[in-house]
Amino acid sequence: MTAMELYAILPLLVLTAGIVLLMLQVAFFRSHNAAMMTTVTVLVTAILACLVVTGELRDTVSSLPATTMLLIDQQALFICVLLLLAAMAVAVLGHSYLRARQVVPSATDHPEAFYILLLLCLLGACTLVCASHFAIFFLALELISLALYPLLAFPLTGRAFQNDERGLAMESAIKYLLLSAIASALGLFGIALVYGATGALEFSAVAAAMSGQNVSAGLMQSGLALVLAAMAFKLSLVPFHLWTPDVYQGAPTPVTALIATVSKAAAVAILLRLMSVSGWSEASIIGSLLTLMAIASIVGGNLLALLQRDIKRLLAYSSIAHIGYLTVAFLINEQTLGGEAALYFLVAYVVTTLGAFAVISLVADNALSNGSTDPGEALAPFHIDYYTGLFWRSPLLGTCLAAMLLSLAGIPLTIGFIGKFYIFAAGVEGELWLVLGAVIVGSALGLFYYLRLLLTLFQRAPMPSVAGSSVLAIPVTGQLLLVLLSLTLLTLGVFPQPLINWLHALYT
Repeated sequence: MTAMELYAILPLLVLTAGIVLLMLQVAFFRSHNAAMMTTVTVLVTAILACLVVTGELRDTVSSLPATTMLLIDQQALFICVLLLLAAMAVAVLGHSYLRARQVVPSATDHPEAFYILLLLCLLGACTLVCASHFAIFFLALELISLALYPLLAFPLTGRAFQNDERGLAMESAIKYLLLSAIASALGLFGIALVYGATGALEFSAVAAAMSGQNVSAGLMQSGLALVLAAMAFKLSLVPFHLWTPDVYQGAPTPVTALIATVSKAAAVAILLRLMSVSGWSEASIIGSLLTLMAIASIVGGNLLALLQRDIKRLLAYSSIAHIGYLTVAFLINEQTLGGEAALYFLVAYVVTTLGAFAVISLVADNALSNGSTDPGEALAPFHIDYYTGLFWRSPLLGTCLAAMLLSLAGIPLTIGFIGKFYIFAAGVEGELWLVLGAVIVGSALGLFYYLRLLLTLFQRAPMPSVAGSSVLAIPVTGQLLLVLLSLTLLTLGVFPQPLINWLHALYT
């Protein structure tokens, strides 16, 4: 590789070096707090590297290719920064999660491994965002999955939340492993069909071949449909969503936040690149499949969310619906507006989802630390009724969760409203009336269960059986994280223009 190519992948090199450094640190010096600090340092350094490369792109060229496998442009770097910030939030939540469970270094339990696996997952996500070749596309997807498998069933030797917490975590890991393997096989088979039809694996070469006359349309479209199926699994689009509620419910809450944000944001990013670079818009089957999956995800996700009493399962179905909203941006022919709408909605989704899961994780950690979750407890800390009167027990947690719910519902003055409005505007531009009808119906359904949970937070008298009726003690790092996420939510909801201008500059 040339010096310029190495410079282009500087953020990826920082992450790789950080993983090696963290493994060496753990080998010679076992400390949970030290591992956490090293992880945050690596993430901050990677963010600075992204900003440095972004400055180079603005001053010289629009993109920096690194061999035929990777293409570093401003869109990729923007999403990488978003992923790095999300991973930093997950690291903070993971630290609180592990401390609450009194995980101590032993021969069988190493909390430092959480941070190594987190960085590995993040490396796969950032590599996927920068991919310009189907080979690195598949390898990056597998790196994300291989890091998530052990994270989903992260070992706990300390106190457990419920008697079946370990069992639920292991069950979620096995389900994700089996279904992810099937999705990977579909994707690999699709890539093989694309190669058979075009003789190329590089995205731009595939696009060039598709415009020719010697390409088998049936073979090509079948291959693209299988690749789309693999990506739909990562995004939890209907009908590839069945793993989502069980995995969200059983996984450690910080890992649930990781899957809901980093993994899905990376999948959205690579779909944006495939749509704009590889000529997917030339294959009519892709538009038809995406339309059907978007409508089914929006309506189905919101309808099923109405039936949930577990807050993590509710957010799982909510995420299915929100990815359905985002899919609208892929369906319009105007790539500039579609890209801007998708990225703004993605930022809104990541910020809001992180905030919601942060509150859930901190509430559960507090309940466990206080010993208020005996196996015979009537209400588990993930049951919606456990959040009765949360505002009166912890004004910060109650206010932040209320803000996140309002944003998810698309209420004005929140980032979620601007994101949903952007998506709706893109749909109007593309004349996607059927999908927009589903968006309106889904938004109306979402208002019901979001506001129902919102009212629960402010009920004055908690139920007598709720063990967490006392005031909640939240760590300083958790408080700071919630304040930052809430301020971001409100700032970009009231003053969206700076981010809109930034996103517009990415496509001009």
